[in-house]
Amino acid sequence: RWIGRRGAIEWLPRSPDLNPFDFFLWGHLKSVVYKTSPENVNDLRQKIIQECRVIPANTFQNVYSEFQNRLYYCLANNEEHFEHLL
Repeated sequence: RWIGRRGAIEWLPRSPDLNPFDFFLWGHLKSVVYKTSPENVNDLRQKIIQECRVIPANTFQNVYSEFQNRLYYCLANNEEHFEHLL
């Protein structure tokens, strides 16, 4: 089943249960994996696996810390737009 806008299960575009991967990992992987176009689905999988292996552990620690900061700013600004505070 498709979970998303206009899908079988409606999902908000700015879902409150987003996690740090939504703010960093997927965009990062897309940018490095598609530097050269994958030849097929298996090639795509292998590129994703390889790129995940080379991300340093402290990168994830930094992403998680930044995510916590963003949550703090969101709460401090009454759950309204807070990007101008960053």
